Amino acid sequence: MEYTGLSIDTSATIVMIAAAELKNARCLAVKFDGEGKGVLCGAGENAAGLLLADTPETIPAGGQMDVQIKEMGRWVAGGEVKPGDELTCDASGKAVKAEAGKFITAIALTGAAEAGEIIKVQIAKAGYKPTA
Repeated sequence: MEYTGLSIDTSATIVMIAAAELKNARCLAVKFDGEGKGVLCGAGENAAGLLLADTPETIPAGGQMDVQIKEMGRWVAGGEVKPGDELTCDASGKAVKAEAGKFITAIALTGAAEAGEIIKVQIAKAGYKPTA
């Protein structure tokens, strides 16, 4: 067995390569596509993580994007969110309350009264919300 290092990577972020151009994607959820590149997460999907708040206005196709994969981060709400809500992605990578059968990406630490507000979350990747 060959080891490439003796340390554990404790970084909360990774670099992904954008599959296509992304605009206004700050604090949105992303996932890996079939080619291993980053795309916005779809409704209820398992997100790799959240784009950072300092993400450029435009990420070109093939460009690098920094993605937070653990710990506390910021996520754009897709509607009303309350602290403690289990969150999943909507069709545009925003945070919405997880329904049965959807992947729980994070837990809301702050709330939002409407879509577009940025909330603080604990990235949990808790699996799929059970059906009743």
